[in-house]
Amino acid sequence: MSLTRRRFLHLGGAFAATIPSLASAQSFPTRPVRMIVGFPAGGSTDILARDIVGELEKVWGQSVIVDNRGGANGGIAATQLARLPADGHTLMMIVPGHVTNPLASPNAGYDAIKDFTPITLVASSPLLIFAHAGFQASDIRTLLSLAKKSPNSISYATAGVASINHLSMELMASLTGTKFVHVPYRGGGPALNDVIGGHVPLSVFSVMQVQPHLQAKAIKPLAVTSAKATDLLPNVPSLAEVGVKDYEAEIWFAIIAPSGLPPAIAAKINADVNRIVKSPSMQQKIATQGGRPIGSTQDGLTAFMQAETTKWARVIKDAGIKTE
Repeated sequence: MSLTRRRFLHLGGAFAATIPSLASAQSFPTRPVRMIVGFPAGGSTDILARDIVGELEKVWGQSVIVDNRGGANGGIAATQLARLPADGHTLMMIVPGHVTNPLASPNAGYDAIKDFTPITLVASSPLLIFAHAGFQASDIRTLLSLAKKSPNSISYATAGVASINHLSMELMASLTGTKFVHVPYRGGGPALNDVIGGHVPLSVFSVMQVQPHLQAKAIKPLAVTSAKATDLLPNVPSLAEVGVKDYEAEIWFAIIAPSGLPPAIAAKINADVNRIVKSPSMQQKIATQGGRPIGSTQDGLTAFMQAETTKWARVIKDAGIKTE
């Protein structure tokens, strides 16, 4: 058999192998789809996931159900997702905890990148450091002054150990020479409720999540964690703007699937979600909530998660953060 003939047969076989994948992508989805959220209802991840799935239902003509599975900073849900069939009918909305969990625990149960198929980076949002309405400090400088005078006298609530909320506060503490008491919860919703109720004086969550409570004056803003103040809260300074050099932290939201998802199906989901994220209505909705719509390539999401892993690994190591 000639070399040309062998090459033709090889290329033909490779092309034939892609036909089932392309065909399955064209018919996807064939049944209801689940979007797992690793936190209780009411948090920023849950809010954004519900906005996205509502639009996906219109595009796909199938039900897309948000499945809240709280625990271990989203780690329980991620471990379960990694073991599910890679057919595109189960997805997950993740946040920074997805990459920080394995950094803080050797028993996380998953590799943040290798065990999953990246879909797209959906959006990001600055975090807001805030206090309950009756707290004595009304600005970030006063808070830091109080913390320096009385170390470990002020507690703050977060969505869990090694969550972006926790790490953003640890980064602030390390750069300002202050010490706070961390109170982890099983999700953002419960933690936020306890701050509003005055059970814990302080917290830090995405601007997207706390915007309604700011408007109701149930909490008072102290500082944002982005490099500069956000247009949504122009009178609230960033930590960098009040002199905390090199400080920047944001929460981000991305969609992943189990490892081994056929490339054609992954590409279809990526294209459909990005089309939604980049639509004027969704861009306005996310921006109004204080977020920044993105929409990325699959490779772009992988590179982003690798960079986040490097950044937060240093903070986790320096702060001695460990989970079981």
